[in-house]
Amino acid sequence: MSAQTLKIDVLGYWHAGTGRSGGAVVDALVHRDPSGLPVLPGRHIKGLLRDALERAEAWNWDGYAGLAEHLFGQRSERIEPGVVPRPGCLRVSDGRMDSSLARYLVASSNGKHHISRLFRSLHSTAVDHETGSAKEHSLRGIEVTIPLQLHARIEAIADADSPPPDWHERLRDVLPLIDAVGAHRTRGLGRAVLSLEHAE
Repeated sequence: MSAQTLKIDVLGYWHAGTGRSGGAVVDALVHRDPSGLPVLPGRHIKGLLRDALERAEAWNWDGYAGLAEHLFGQRSERIEPGVVPRPGCLRVSDGRMDSSLARYLVASSNGKHHISRLFRSLHSTAVDHETGSAKEHSLRGIEVTIPLQLHARIEAIADADSPPPDWHERLRDVLPLIDAVGAHRTRGLGRAVLSLEHAE
């Protein structure tokens, strides 16, 4: 069963949140690896793929009945309390930058200087509809990452049930249903194009 590489071309600013604040500068920081480079968590990617598969099943696409649960396991919110959810058979890695670019940024003094340029801060405020001016104490800032190409590895879990032989084709067919990644997707952040290819 060959592993696949999920290529994620992020077309605009994106925010993979950590739940942590940046103090007085921003209210929400982005997820980074230990070297300070941006990362899209594998659990987030897995959730997007699961959602796309579940939509295909809900729309009665041929061959998608029960596939999301088979590949990625049971959703814990859909089972009785105290029952252990059945695991899936695929593992999804974090989405990371190209390894050669990451090495340059981390290992060279020139590259390290550019790491901070991968990130920006966006600010917004709530507007009072009666006065048309900003509401008091409503200024919010989030850290975002610039457009990048990310790669995540999808592979079968060794000691789990085998995925169907055409699992990669099924995943490839639902990728157009995913048009954004990260948080604030409904507000225009994280527009992306996803594609699947054989891992090297």
